[in-house]
Amino acid sequence: MSSAQSFDDALGRIPPHNTEAEMCVLGAMMLSDRAAQDVVTRVSEDEFYIPAHREIYRAMRQVAAESKAVDMLTIKNELVQREKLDTVGGVEYLIQIAESVPSASNALHYAHIVQEHATLRRLEQAGHDIVKLIRDPELDMKAKIEAAEKAVYDVGKARLGREFESVGDLAMSFFDQIDHMMETDEPIQGLLTGFDDLDELTRGFFPGELTILASRPAMGKTSLALNFAVNAARKNAGKVAFFSLEMGGKQLVRRLMSVESRVPMKAFNQRMSDDDYQRLINACERMYGMQIYVDETPDISPFEMRAKCRRLNSAGDLALVVVDYLQLMKASKRTENRVQEIGDISRGLKQMSKELDVPVIALAQVSRGVENRDDRRPRMADLRESGSIEADADVVMFIYRDEYYERQKQGGSFASDEDPNRAEIAELIIAKHRNGPVDMVPLAFQPSLTRFSLPDVQSKLAYKARMRDGGVGEE
Repeated sequence: MSSAQSFDDALGRIPPHNTEAEMCVLGAMMLSDRAAQDVVTRVSEDEFYIPAHREIYRAMRQVAAESKAVDMLTIKNELVQREKLDTVGGVEYLIQIAESVPSASNALHYAHIVQEHATLRRLEQAGHDIVKLIRDPELDMKAKIEAAEKAVYDVGKARLGREFESVGDLAMSFFDQIDHMMETDEPIQGLLTGFDDLDELTRGFFPGELTILASRPAMGKTSLALNFAVNAARKNAGKVAFFSLEMGGKQLVRRLMSVESRVPMKAFNQRMSDDDYQRLINACERMYGMQIYVDETPDISPFEMRAKCRRLNSAGDLALVVVDYLQLMKASKRTENRVQEIGDISRGLKQMSKELDVPVIALAQVSRGVENRDDRRPRMADLRESGSIEADADVVMFIYRDEYYERQKQGGSFASDEDPNRAEIAELIIAKHRNGPVDMVPLAFQPSLTRFSLPDVQSKLAYKARMRDGGVGEE
């Protein structure tokens, strides 16, 4: 007897079930080997409410597992071996079940009815469990809400389940994409980044993939991630969830408004010109229609993040998740050390991307060891607790700005950094690409706006010449 059944029986209530549908499923399996094979791959024994029906179904599954025909004789013999024949009502009840079936060809329809009632019982049990959670004095409000959400979500997940997909079906889906490309000249691509050179290399961010964007502090990780978020929102691809663990929502919006309006953040602290004010108004109007949602919860776990994203994705329109940044998260479960904690976090983010079928971009810090090398460009080994992050990521990108180190070398900042029109070249290094090539993509970076954009050809050539002559990164 299930816990849900015992709970309701104690209160004199009968849980949701359909006795006739359960009998029809079992009867159809007795009469049709095809029906038996179809049902045993889709229905679990605990989806039957009547104890005798569960026992008969166990016997049927055992007979099918032994490659025997599922019929009256084999089922009776199996029940005899289990000493359960009398318990289920004897041969007379088996005959009654077989005679109750209108049509064996409707076996899957009967099975669907049985599964629907099983789902209702699970949902009812989840409700009972939630009531117990509410009354548990040892749990805080946050823990109660998370556990309640998980209880309901697990019911839905159990109902949907996952079936095997044949390679043929997957190949057909893939070829549909190829046909579309041939007919329209549009390449197979994910959520485009808005940077042509990067999109040509990666084809965008694909659902189910985890991208790591890493660098030393002050290189522009958050700014580039905001660029990705805004570009996705501009395309009306869907909702963008931005988890800002380091920066408050208001700070993030200030930076976002500077990027979008091209007004330096320094200008926000004083009376600005009429032109800057108008650019801010125009930027605000554009931002009003963008579906970017910011969460600034500190010390969040992958489990909590996934629950929030599920709610945001209620209409199935979540297009992108950005996490700023990975090392500020906490593990969903207790771990022995920081390496295991980071492993739990990176696996949780990868699982979230697959479960929600959305691309996830997680920002990450690289170790200080970069500063002690002649070539300060980050490498895979520079990722803090890099083993698990590197293994879980589909794409790993690093930001490197040579002029940042040039300023450090000169002991100060360039006066021209206050000029919103000044831009320098930043290197976006694609160090890992599970489904494509690795390379370096040059981007233009405007320090006063913390804004990335596409560099012009002349800037690219000048940067390459400077690197040949011995930039700071190649001393």
